Amino acid sequence: MRSRLLLFLLFLGIYTSVWAQLMPKSPVPAPAAPAPAPKTTPQIQFMQMQMGDTIYLLKKYFLCLLRRGPVRNLSQKELETLSRYHQDHLKWLGDTKKLCMAGLMEGEGDMREMLILSALSQEEAEHLIWQDPAVRAGRFTVEVMPWWGPVGSKLY
Repeated sequence: MRSRLLLFLLFLGIYTSVWAQLMPKSPVPAPAAPAPAPKTTPQIQFMQMQMGDTIYLLKKYFLCLLRRGPVRNLSQKELETLSRYHQDHLKWLGDTKKLCMAGLMEGEGDMREMLILSALSQEEAEHLIWQDPAVRAGRFTVEVMPWWGPVGSKLY
């Protein structure tokens, strides 16, 4: 009985190894190391601002600027796949209420997209944006900075 079990495990190991080598490789280049998950759990930050007789309540959001990255030599198929993954990531951010606004930048400059994220900290915002396959593949570089916006304004 033991010899049959050992033979089966040996066969399973060889089969798994061969199967892994025969599977097609992902068209997306190997991702860079993602940003580490935030270690603290800060609270949402608010600030009051008075203009004349009106007091505005502001909330801290995070502005993410996506610029052209160093990876520019992708095939059309790889580019389409990476673009689909990028759009799926943006949809996920929207579904989880982390993405408030996103848009493309006009022109031929290095800046390609702008996102406004609702996160508890800059570390969380960076972690969320580094989960984007296009960022991890090097198609975009990212700059994340705090941005104060009025509470209750419809950002999306």
